[in-house]
Order: sequence, then C-alpha cells, then structure tokens
Amino acid sequence: MTTDYLVVGCGLSGAVMARFIAEERNKKVLIVDKRDHIGGNCYDYIDENGIRINKYGVHLFHTNSERVWKYVNRFSSWTRWEHKVLGVIDGQYIPLPPNITTINMLCGQHLTNQQEADDWLSRNQLKHEHIDNGYQMATSRVGETLYEKIFMHYTFKQWGRYPEELDASVLARIPVRNNFDDRYFSDKYQALPTDGYTKMFENILEHENITVRLSCDYFDIEPSAISNSTIIYSGPIDDFFTNVGYPKLEYRSVNFEIQRMKNTKFFQPCAHVNHPGPETPFTRIIEYKHLLNQDSPHTTIISETSCSDGDPYYPVPTKRNTELYEQYKALAEKERNIHFVGRLASYKYFNMDQSILNALEYCDSNFSI
Repeated sequence: MTTDYLVVGCGLSGAVMARFIAEERNKKVLIVDKRDHIGGNCYDYIDENGIRINKYGVHLFHTNSERVWKYVNRFSSWTRWEHKVLGVIDGQYIPLPPNITTINMLCGQHLTNQQEADDWLSRNQLKHEHIDNGYQMATSRVGETLYEKIFMHYTFKQWGRYPEELDASVLARIPVRNNFDDRYFSDKYQALPTDGYTKMFENILEHENITVRLSCDYFDIEPSAISNSTIIYSGPIDDFFTNVGYPKLEYRSVNFEIQRMKNTKFFQPCAHVNHPGPETPFTRIIEYKHLLNQDSPHTTIISETSCSDGDPYYPVPTKRNTELYEQYKALAEKERNIHFVGRLASYKYFNMDQSILNALEYCDSNFSI
C-alpha cells in the first residue's frame, strides 16, 4: 500500500488528478474505488443487445473550454454529437429546452422569429423583486404556463421538492431559446467518445506511476498503511466525517429500469425523451441505440426515476444543505495532507467538463512544480 499519493475515487476528478500527479510530478499514485470498475458514473459497457449504454445514466460531453477539449482528445477520439431532447407534454413530443416551436405547440402561438419570441417572453415572464428560489427563477424566464407544463412537476420528480423549495441555481441552468434551435446544448464542442467513456478512462489511467485497485473501500484501509501518503478524496464529504456526528447531507439518487426489446428498431423518436408530467413516476427514458447511430436489430431503453436512497448523484441545493456543507467544509480545511476535490466532496453539481477543469486547475494550484 506504500504510495506517494492515494486517490479515492476512479471518476473524472480522481482519474484526472491521478494522471496529472503521475505525469507532471513523477510520483507514485494508488487510485482506489469501492466499485468494481473504473470511470465512476461515466462507466459504459456493451449490453447483450450489442448496444453501448451508460450504467449510471446518459453522459453527454459538451464544453467551450479549449483546455478541456484538448485534454480529452489526448485519451480518446470523439464523434460530433449534437444532442436533442423531446418531452411528452399534452400528448405531443415537444422540443426541449423551450424554443419557438415549444411556445407555439404548448401556448397556441404562431411565432416566426426572434423578435416575436422576445416579445412573447417579455409579456409572459413574471417580474419578481428578488430571485430567491427555483419558482421565481423559472417563471422570470418562461412565465407561468411553460413553468407548469415543463418545470414544476419534473422538478418535484427529480428533486423530491417543488421549485419554490430549491435554490434558484437549479432552474437557472436550463436554457431558454428565442429561436428554432432544438439542440440541448449550444457549446462549441459537443461529442461522444468514439470507443466509449470506459476506454477513455483506461487510457487516462494507463501510466507506469498509476496503480488501480477496485472493490476497495477507502474506509477499510488500515490508516497506518497510508500515513505517509497525500490523500485526494473525491467521495461524499459527509461520509469522510461520519464520526463527527453532524447530520447527513441530502443527495438524490436514481433507479434505473432496463428493458431490452428484441427485434425492435426503435422505441421512441430520439435518444432522450423527458416525461415532465405527474402521470409517470420516471423523469425520462433513454434509448441508447440512437447515440452515435448504433447498429443492432434490437433496442434497449432505460427509464430513470429519482429517489432519496441509493448512490449519491445530485447534491440537493437547499438552504439547510448549503449551511451544513459549510460546516463540513470547515472540518475539511483543518485536515492536513488531505485534499477534497470533485462533485461529492464539494457538494456541488459539475458537468463533465467542469469536473475535468476543476481537477486540472486544482492541480495547477496545489501540485505543480
């Protein structure tokens, strides 16, 4: 177990930092994960229908960062993929995020250009003196009708709370378009790894200074075995300080229901269909065969239902959790030779490119020669 650095977690943050330290510092790195595979929630595999799927929910890479794009191209070839999402609303397939077509279909309008869309949005957006929660954020951007049809029930299914109970940042992430652009993202670079995310992680971790140990829980490691190692911890910060006795932070998890359909070309019109209404418990159905136009006589669909129990996926941004995280953060800052990095350790949602950039910049500040 002797190593210069012990990295806890084989997800994006852990893998990127392990590679940096091994490559730039020429130090020995042991990276451990309690799961039996690398890649964290990005992990993908080919299923029995011959279709590449993400075990922990669809992962769509997009970025405007030149540094991040250059970095990921070191470890994988990429295929351009402009993701599109439809929502089943009022019995129709509606483009999401909202654009002119969405407004016309759901609100009975006949808008034809950006000026008309801007005028319609201006008339319908609610004016709030302060934007303090998700309801105020959403209605200030799209108005009451689109809020109720697209965001209100979906948010409850996703978070177990209605928007007024959540921080405004939750609804601020969703774009609203005043044109006919039906892409989900507008970043300069939008792509999927040609050979999958797992292969990309294999390439990141392929270095003579890196040792990977799976099915290994950090908390089961004898402390004396790593007493001289610098630790980089990317797991849930509240798990690290369980013995302190603070309340647990809240996370949302996801239940995945897999259906494999034999001799079926497609189940739905695109890879990603949201179900924002209260009539279904699940938030979305992903049909992975659409991604990169995979070839199979069969198809696989996965419906996703959010829940409060299970692996931690999404930090829940409420005032209570934000204040509690600050207490955990204060404990982390007192630790010597332990670095807390990544989504779970920072109790903050990161897109993939944000995770990579955050890890690289943390290394720049703390581990550069």
